Amino acid sequence: MDNAPVQYHVSSVNDQLVAQSRQAEPPLTAAQVLQALGPGDGPKIQAVSDWLVAQGLGTPDPTALHAGFCERIAALGVPLLRGFVAVRTLHPRVDAVSYIWRRDATPTRELLERAGTREWRESPFSHVLENHIPQWRRRLDDGRPFEFPILKRFRDEGATDYFIKLVAFEIGTGPEPSGMISSWLTDQPGGFSERDFAILTRLLPRYALAAKALLARQIAINVLNTYVGHDAGQRILAGEIKRGHLETVNAVIVYADLRDFTAVSDRTPTDAIAPMLDAYFEAMVAPVVANGGQVLKFMGDGCLMTFRLGDQPHAGVCTNALSAAAGMRNRTRQLNNRRGAAGEETMELDIALHLGDVLYGNVGTADRLDFTVVGPAVNEASRIEPLCKVLGRSVLVSETFARSAINCAHRLESVGRHTLRGVREPQELFALRED
Repeated sequence: MDNAPVQYHVSSVNDQLVAQSRQAEPPLTAAQVLQALGPGDGPKIQAVSDWLVAQGLGTPDPTALHAGFCERIAALGVPLLRGFVAVRTLHPRVDAVSYIWRRDATPTRELLERAGTREWRESPFSHVLENHIPQWRRRLDDGRPFEFPILKRFRDEGATDYFIKLVAFEIGTGPEPSGMISSWLTDQPGGFSERDFAILTRLLPRYALAAKALLARQIAINVLNTYVGHDAGQRILAGEIKRGHLETVNAVIVYADLRDFTAVSDRTPTDAIAPMLDAYFEAMVAPVVANGGQVLKFMGDGCLMTFRLGDQPHAGVCTNALSAAAGMRNRTRQLNNRRGAAGEETMELDIALHLGDVLYGNVGTADRLDFTVVGPAVNEASRIEPLCKVLGRSVLVSETFARSAINCAHRLESVGRHTLRGVREPQELFALRED
């Protein structure tokens, strides 16, 4: 699997051929590199090396970094047809990211999901990684049968030589090895020359160092986006990490909670609780994100979300928030229908929407902070939500929200005035119509 979209349609890999290919291409020694390079190559290689250092110190786009490296390698006289690089990342759904450059084509980026498929098992990358081979070369023009299906495809495209190089580096403390794996194709008659290998051998570790610097930043972004959301993650990366650093933000607050989760979880096998909760959270979150909101945190069986108003017309944001609430309600009911048909436990979702000023930023201890929203508006939303069960409605909104939701007033109906715990005056509440 040299990149994700490649599909293989073969019955099996020839085990004997693969066994014969276990012999690794011995890396060039420093003396061999110097011997293979010409007298004028040193300054040119140093210029590419300096460029890589500058890229690693900055924050360039990784696709542009890969394209720039391949173009500079080609300018040195290495007859590249294609250059492929992949690095592992830390993401809940993506195992690695790859970057592909091809002569006379637009550079591309691919997200690679976790390995384990037949396509992966029948790939040269799987062979190299599983056998801990630091580099592997395969001539494509020597008439030998191919060990891996993709090699025939490359040969049919005109390639004459294929070279894999693995540069290991440490990033994070996970059990799986990390680093940069790359593959290089040429269509030059006779394949890569000793000088070509010398240039790649000299510069690929420097490329890996620049890639590692970019990867560390991307992993930080992925982790923050996964655990605190995109907006909060960007603020944290920008340096907003001081306790008490709070900003007043006008927003729609969405507070959603699964009804009777405690009782249901008591009746549910322990190993089924997390999958059940994940399925309901998927039903909650997808409509919010699709309508422009953000998830701030999961709280047990509940979820706190916001739609920031800012300079946008309040009516439009309220329409989006109410559409998200309707989507949450409908998706939860669809999930309940499927679970009920399968004889599984089901739960109703109670949703409250309120509009007001909140304090958005860091609260907590000196060494352990939470980036969240606090304030009376958040408390009011949390007080409205329990009334969903009392009133037999799935979605309730405050009168403050209803006054601003002028574009969707026809979707709301009053359910009377109610006292909210901890709130001085009774408040008129509105429910989302079932139709």
